[in-house]
Amino acid sequence: MLFRSPDGGVFVMSVPTAPYRCPPGPYERACQVANYFKKAKPKSKIVLLDGNPDVASKKGLFMSAWNELYAGMIDYRPNNAPFAVDGNKMIVSTEFDDVKGDVLNVVPVQRAGEVCDMAGVRADANGVWCPVNMGTFESTAVANVHVIGDSALTNLPKSGHMATNQAKICAAAIVELLAGRKPDPLPVVANTCYSAISDTQSGYVATVHRYNPEKNNYSAEKGGGATAKGDEINFAYNESWAQNIWADVLG
Repeated sequence: MLFRSPDGGVFVMSVPTAPYRCPPGPYERACQVANYFKKAKPKSKIVLLDGNPDVASKKGLFMSAWNELYAGMIDYRPNNAPFAVDGNKMIVSTEFDDVKGDVLNVVPVQRAGEVCDMAGVRADANGVWCPVNMGTFESTAVANVHVIGDSALTNLPKSGHMATNQAKICAAAIVELLAGRKPDPLPVVANTCYSAISDTQSGYVATVHRYNPEKNNYSAEKGGGATAKGDEINFAYNESWAQNIWADVLG
């Protein structure tokens, strides 16, 4: 659809209200679309409707890209969650405006999948996410059912790297429980996530989190953080990281 939009057209996309899958994902997508427009359709622009009050992840990285690489191309509008889409008129409506575009990419508000509802574990107050014991990822609503990744109600980012860490902790805990032993009382998880801001530059966030059984949550250890700007060396690291995480997930 981007290829069909005119030079001078408008690409309208949205960021759902947190929590949602891959926090930096929509902002990275905006960068990649802007990178394409800059080269192929420089008169075009992007309207980014964010349901959150501010950039939800890697703010420094994305703001530097928007200001330096794509100046004037991205119209960022926080607190602008879409509530209606007219596909015939190509209009996205928010509380403040009706935004017309040539291409629409509206990401809906998210929740745990229907299979979680069928299992009875999508059991938070709003029936959206799955509360778990975060040390083992066993559902607090249904015994012997474990939920990891995007569907679990945690204070951890809903990233692919984090989900792989949760899977390993969960699998180890299940082995211990089946053997009649106690799982690791203080598991540690890590999160590393790269985002490409162009076809040659990337940045990252890297954090380590330790389980707190008294609060049933994870606390970030000191020393983590994110890059303020993207560069070429992190783009190379990005490609290597992607290959490794795919191999870890898919074998």
